[in-house]
Amino acid sequence: MNFFKKIFKSEESEKPLIDDKTSIKACIALLLETSMADEVLEESELSALKETLIKDFNISEEEITELIEISKQNVDDSTSLYEFTRDINDNFDSNERIKLIESMWKIAYADGNIDKYEEHIIRKVSSLIYVAHSDFIQAKLNAKEKNENN
Repeated sequence: MNFFKKIFKSEESEKPLIDDKTSIKACIALLLETSMADEVLEESELSALKETLIKDFNISEEEITELIEISKQNVDDSTSLYEFTRDINDNFDSNERIKLIESMWKIAYADGNIDKYEEHIIRKVSSLIYVAHSDFIQAKLNAKEKNENN
C-alpha cells in the first residue's frame, strides 16, 4: 500500500509504517510553523498539534515527541516554506493537501484566537501546495466548527 494514502486513513487499526518520515516531518514542520507564527507556542496549540498528529496522521504517541523535536530543528534550519511544501506537492494528492490545510487551521484555532500571522502562514502554504481558495475556506470553516464543538 502507498504510505502517503495511509497517513489520512480514519481507521484506527491501520497505523502507517513510518520508514521514510520525510513527508511526515514536512507536515509537522508546517503545523509547527502555524503554531509558532505568533512567536508563542501555547500549551493548547501543542495539545492540538499532538491530537492532530494522532487523529489525522495516525502517528503513535511514542513517535510524536521524537518527530516534533526533529521538525523543530528542521523549522529552525529552514530558510523558507518551499522545502516543506515541495515534499507535500510531490507526495500528497489533492484531498491530502486539503486535509493538511484543515489540520493547520485546527492548530490555529486551538488557543481560541486566529492571529494574523497564523492566517498568513496557512494562506501562503495553501497557495504553495495548490489548494483552491474555496477548499481553503471550507477547511477553515470545518476546523472552526470542530473547535467550537470541543
